[in-house]
Amino acid sequence: MKQHKTNAELFAEARRALLGHLSIAVWSLLLVTAVTFLLTELSVSFNFTNKYLGLTANLASRFVTTLFASLFGIGLSSVFLKLLYGQPATIGSLLTVFFENSDNCVRVRFFITAGEFVCLLPLHLFLYIVPTDSLLSYLPVAAGIALVCLIAYTIWSLTFSMSNYLLLDFPGMDAKKILRASSNMMRGNRLRLFMLYLRILPLHLIGLFSFGIANIWVECCQQACITAFYKDLMTVRQHSSAMRTY
Repeated sequence: MKQHKTNAELFAEARRALLGHLSIAVWSLLLVTAVTFLLTELSVSFNFTNKYLGLTANLASRFVTTLFASLFGIGLSSVFLKLLYGQPATIGSLLTVFFENSDNCVRVRFFITAGEFVCLLPLHLFLYIVPTDSLLSYLPVAAGIALVCLIAYTIWSLTFSMSNYLLLDFPGMDAKKILRASSNMMRGNRLRLFMLYLRILPLHLIGLFSFGIANIWVECCQQACITAFYKDLMTVRQHSSAMRTY
């Protein structure tokens, strides 16, 4: 039975894919980052007499802008997927979602974004309700809520982390099947992907000493590593299916 690649092998494959193509990876990443930043800035704070109405408006604004930004994430996945498979990639690939299978992409990203917001909702409510000047006295409670929310958010994100790639590889598959397929693929593999993130984390920390410039390369490597992880999952699944058929 074919074994999964180690994180070191995935990292090496990611670096090979970026050789000679770093410029397209960097520009794609910077454009998506810029779009995400601008959309985040649009989710301005709303001032209402009723603070709970203000909270609802703020969360709704953040949800819409986060959802729209995540659609560009599918385009970014398209760029790195092409690089990993040795296919020509262009900046135009970032707009793939707006021209191909857009309805399905919106449904999938809506579900995932909604889940992420639910995971973080207790923390948002706590920080909104507790006065800023009293937050220090509630620090242990805030830390506990933040930890639980972070764990839930991480598990949710890892479970559906392959959805973008599945949307690109299987445009004819409906949203429910995409989400189910991602969940099935990640069953037993969440910890592997989490450890891959941890492997790259020190590089992000070291990159801070370059005033964040080196983090651009690190982020490109991270995106390529996640794509290599998806490729490895698909290769092992296809090999296992072939062996069962045989």
